[in-house]
Amino acid sequence: MRTLTVRAGHAKPLWAGHPWVHAGSVLALEEGEGDVVRVADDGGRTIGRAWLSPASAIRARIFDRGEGTLSEDAILAARVADAVALRARLFPDPSRTDAYRLIHGEADGVPGLVADRFGPVLVAQFATRPLVARRERLSALLLSSTGATCLVGRPGGKEAVEGIAPEEVAFAAGAPAPASVLVREDGLLFEVDLRRGQKTGHYADQRENRRFVADVAAGATVLDLHAGTAGFSVRALAAGATAALAVDSSGPALEAARRNAAHNGVLERFTAAEGDVGDRLEACARAGERFGVVVVDPPRFAATRQGLAKAIPAYRRLNARALGRVVPGGFLATFSCSGAVDPATFQETVRAAARESGRTASVLRVLLAGPDHPVSLAAPEGRYLTGLLLRVDA
Repeated sequence: MRTLTVRAGHAKPLWAGHPWVHAGSVLALEEGEGDVVRVADDGGRTIGRAWLSPASAIRARIFDRGEGTLSEDAILAARVADAVALRARLFPDPSRTDAYRLIHGEADGVPGLVADRFGPVLVAQFATRPLVARRERLSALLLSSTGATCLVGRPGGKEAVEGIAPEEVAFAAGAPAPASVLVREDGLLFEVDLRRGQKTGHYADQRENRRFVADVAAGATVLDLHAGTAGFSVRALAAGATAALAVDSSGPALEAARRNAAHNGVLERFTAAEGDVGDRLEACARAGERFGVVVVDPPRFAATRQGLAKAIPAYRRLNARALGRVVPGGFLATFSCSGAVDPATFQETVRAAARESGRTASVLRVLLAGPDHPVSLAAPEGRYLTGLLLRVDA
């Protein structure tokens, strides 16, 4: 096994448990074959073993600490078993909830791998070149550990920087997968498009947040912005909201949203509107239309810290306009899925939006991804979703 040596002063976070070796931290890499390397500090001490991604800015991802006596196969089997056992504790009743994140990359000890469970189907994103090379082995482990019938591979969005060709992304294991599957979330039904749905097909990370919004939605009208397949709208209506308007630019997502409303018997109170969220907010403002609950769940505005200069003003403007559409005493649930935007920065941005809109508000909850999306204390970059549930006082 060849050795990757880290520059002086760059090993501290690795010793503390961070799994990423950035390209700029590499002092030397021995010549040789294979995608498993020994990671050492500049004094020659072994930090652990890592998977090498020669084309990526994250040059290596540590999957084992110390000298390591277990085989890679044994490590992967143990990590998958631990992750499956944790989800069994979190979701003990599949008749109530059978849609959740099964493997959450670095925090579950399998850096670069995302796998979601949707009833009998697993959807995985093999986000690095080493994981693509191991996906048959990993798929067999995932299927045998869960009892799922099939696994579908989906793109993660960073294949190009890993040197993964588009034709390599398509992958399936087990029985032939259906085009879609119905899953349960706290007893409600949602349709997951396994081939065309965004990301892995269903945003399981918002499960608890959808519940928190539903808790304040009884008797209220709901405006669901960037609604996707309308998880927030459907849960709010099931909890007693009087009406919901879901706005999104994707026609196929809204068609799925209508089906989700029908699956749960709330279609008569549900309206889907295809179009630009900004245009809809402007139309609502002209008409003086306000809602008891407004949800703002936009796509990622900043992929990296370099994008924050444009993203922060965009979040502020969007939230200022959304705050203007909330009735006094109503609620705003607002989110950022940009990992570069930390919770403190996001709260300050929303505070600035409230000041800009002339509204006063108080924080009821800080909203994060659910417990099936753990975040390593040593690698806070794994936290990407942050949000606030606000009561808009005046």
